[in-house]
Amino acid sequence: LSTHGHSEVLALGSVLATASQLLLLIPFIQKKGFRYQWVLDKNDEYLKKLLYLSLPIIISTSVNQINVLVDRTLASQIVEGGISALNYANRLNLFVHGIFVASIATVMYPAIAKMAAEKNISGLKKVLAEAISGINLLIVPATVGAMIFAEPIVRFLFGRGVFDEQAITLTAVALFFYALGMAGLGLRTVLSQAFYSLQDTKTPMLNATIAVVLNIILNIILSRYLGIGGLALATSISALFCTLLLFISLRKKIGHFGLRQITLSLLKIVLASLVMGLVASWSYGIFLRQGSANFALMAAIAIGVGVYFSLIYFLKIKEVQEILLLIQQEIHKLRA
Repeated sequence: LSTHGHSEVLALGSVLATASQLLLLIPFIQKKGFRYQWVLDKNDEYLKKLLYLSLPIIISTSVNQINVLVDRTLASQIVEGGISALNYANRLNLFVHGIFVASIATVMYPAIAKMAAEKNISGLKKVLAEAISGINLLIVPATVGAMIFAEPIVRFLFGRGVFDEQAITLTAVALFFYALGMAGLGLRTVLSQAFYSLQDTKTPMLNATIAVVLNIILNIILSRYLGIGGLALATSISALFCTLLLFISLRKKIGHFGLRQITLSLLKIVLASLVMGLVASWSYGIFLRQGSANFALMAAIAIGVGVYFSLIYFLKIKEVQEILLLIQQEIHKLRA
């Protein structure tokens, strides 16, 4: 229906899809013994604590919306179609975040929340370090791939209809610079959840405020030289810088949590990702001369993925070895 001018169907479909997620959860929640009651006790200590802890989160979310507003305002002043280019590039950035980071963070949070409640700080550190390395394993190669294939990816996904060459170029430039901050955005999510599990919502709020202020300053400076790319680069730099601040704050709060091992694994991951990028780029050039751009992109990505996973296996990255061991154990259980 949306293709026949009924654009409101897109909004309705989004609402129904979100509502269905809630409805599908109800039977499983009831099996766990949860029963919702229409009772609101203003004197309930847990409700008071919830409101107290959630207020900084609400403030930090509101501050982030100011950031979005400033980005769009500046984008509209730089070039025609700047807002659309920035939005499309950011969607791709958040798509990667949603697939890789959100999945790991969703699995991790209940574990670290339980350990924090039990004062099991050593266990919390272990899970947190594993989550950080897990995100690096997925985000770093995605970053390299997005930077190398920014233009082919945008052309493949959006290059049709009124989305002309200028729109493709603008969006690809924005995606290139957004990709630089993928790791910062992902790690900040996990580190913020670590603070939430420790019932500290103020530190992430202050961090978000610093990120917005820094982003606005960098927006004004970098957009003069890089245009739309400057806005995306400002977002990436602020994300990486504020992630570093969260690392420092969390280390002060819980002590060392395996940064040496994380750094060692990260160096191996970066090496594997760079080799992957070189091989994938070389493959893309070969396939592009022989066939369509879309086929060349898909083939290059497939080859790059194969090269990357082969390299991280032979580089004996600790987290990869642990994952393979778990898979072997599960296979043995199934056979038994």
